[in-house]
Amino acid sequence: MPLAAPRLKRFALFGDLPPVLLDAVAQVCQRRVYAKGESVAAQGDPAAHFFLVEYGLVKVYRASPDGREQTLHLVEGGQSFAEAAALSLADFPASAVALSDAAVILVPKKPFEALLAAHADLARAMIASQAKWLRRLLDLTSGMSFGDVASRLARWLVVAAERDGAAFTDDAVIELKQKKTVIAGQLHTTPESLSRALARFEADGLLRREGKAVRVLDAARLSALAEPSSP
Repeated sequence: MPLAAPRLKRFALFGDLPPVLLDAVAQVCQRRVYAKGESVAAQGDPAAHFFLVEYGLVKVYRASPDGREQTLHLVEGGQSFAEAAALSLADFPASAVALSDAAVILVPKKPFEALLAAHADLARAMIASQAKWLRRLLDLTSGMSFGDVASRLARWLVVAAERDGAAFTDDAVIELKQKKTVIAGQLHTTPESLSRALARFEADGLLRREGKAVRVLDAARLSALAEPSSP
């Protein structure tokens, strides 16, 4: 059964497309529901499509030969991933796994390439999407190059608040939606180091832990920590 075009409207990649073009994209897509823990894509598999996460949470990661994982991105409902891989690479350079039950729309490579060639509006949307992904990668490499766990955690808190549409101010509450192991992976540290950093922030009066959330007590100092020091 063809995908209903309105399902695509919530995605930034397709939100501004005219109805006729949106329907053309929907006609080539498939929708699949993944159970928690199920593989969505495997590193090295043929890059035959890219993905739109309708609901749920998907982790994109790379694995080293010795089994260690590096989290590249957590993809939430309304976000997409693997566009560049599907359109420019033969194989997926990373893996993806559902961290919760998730509905994912699969956009196939060859039919989508034909639409790109015929419609400038769609090509412009793809360029904008890839620019955002490049910015995420730059943020990731910057976080690995500068600062310690405390500064990376402060930066993560600022970004998490902005992602949820909240101002990063005193008394702001930030939900810790992912498990500690997942957050630690994003920060390129261990869960134990993450716990120590949170405890240090709490002891220093920067935040207060409230169950599966933290309340910001000193936004100014946390924001200062989030900025990498000049070399």
